[in-house]
Amino acid sequence: MQHEQPSLTLSKQQWLTILLAIIVSRTVFYSLGLIGAHAYNPESMTNMDVWQQICRFDCMWFQRIADDGYAIIPSYMKGGNAANWAFMPVSPYLGKWMSILVGDTNLGLIVMSNLTFIASIVVFVMALKQRLFSKDTQDTAIWLMCFSPYTVYSLSGYSEPLYIALVSGVFIACYRKNWWLVGLLGLIAAVTRNLGVMLVFSVLIVGVQAYGASSFVRLKSNALSVIVAIWLIPLGFFAYMAFLHFHMGDALAFGHIQVAWGRVFSNPVDWLIYGVETGGAKLYLVIVSLIGLTLNGYLFFKKRYAEAVFMLINLLIPLSSGVNAMPRYLFGLYPTYLAICMLLERFPTARMSTLLVSSAVSTFITIGFFSNVFFTV
Repeated sequence: MQHEQPSLTLSKQQWLTILLAIIVSRTVFYSLGLIGAHAYNPESMTNMDVWQQICRFDCMWFQRIADDGYAIIPSYMKGGNAANWAFMPVSPYLGKWMSILVGDTNLGLIVMSNLTFIASIVVFVMALKQRLFSKDTQDTAIWLMCFSPYTVYSLSGYSEPLYIALVSGVFIACYRKNWWLVGLLGLIAAVTRNLGVMLVFSVLIVGVQAYGASSFVRLKSNALSVIVAIWLIPLGFFAYMAFLHFHMGDALAFGHIQVAWGRVFSNPVDWLIYGVETGGAKLYLVIVSLIGLTLNGYLFFKKRYAEAVFMLINLLIPLSSGVNAMPRYLFGLYPTYLAICMLLERFPTARMSTLLVSSAVSTFITIGFFSNVFFTV
């Protein structure tokens, strides 16, 4: 007997909460971020319009892709040894299409990230409904996402909001056993961020949990639907690899070019030790990484294996080449917010303090980001 699925429809009150949280958070962080950057690091704003002041770091790479396409040879950064092959195409080209409407590529990317951020909130709340979280936790999640410590990436033309929306959608579709939708959303996720291709493992876990390993051995119809979804997910990623092969001669250029940013694969523990020994910003990045691994461990403890495995892979692979950008990798993941909401469901008295601390940290990070301070990348 098939259980009735919970309704994923957001209430009118929740839509109004999302609207209010979006307006308040955008107003607060754009204002404080730009004012703070002008006050504390004015030289970082010299000869730049407001959209350039907001579109920093990866957003600048997206802008180059949107305006000029993918490079044939490395030519960027001081050493002239960097190229934009490391960045997947979905977000840059969404920004490019948006720029046709708004007349500026940087602004197009900023609008794109804000719109996809709204989508990420909606889809994440739907995921919480699917997992039967309380309404109070759902409402808290709206404010948490808008005032998360690293919401600056949703302000600044990055791909993280879209990635959260797509991955949340994949897991909802998994929970509801809509395998064609799993494959479609997973395919797009894998060309939004390359680690989206690792959704194949989570989909397999959910499939085995739903139908049993024997169904896959015997290739029963339900298991075949899961297998089709698993095969669909990497197709876009493989297409991007094929494009790189014919465009500049290296299908794995997205990985090989990482050396330009000093990212060399090694034991993640070695990078954590290096960060502790170096101190300063590196120590901060180590602390955030350890917080992420702790949240990941909590998901394993609560037997959310599909989400936990995906989160672990998305943390360990970048951590294997350094601690830089680990906060962004952590807070650009659906399982991270899921773990936090699980804890807030368990400890509801911590909701307000979590939001207050998160908002304070986010203000600091936003000012640093708009000031072009590298540890916020």
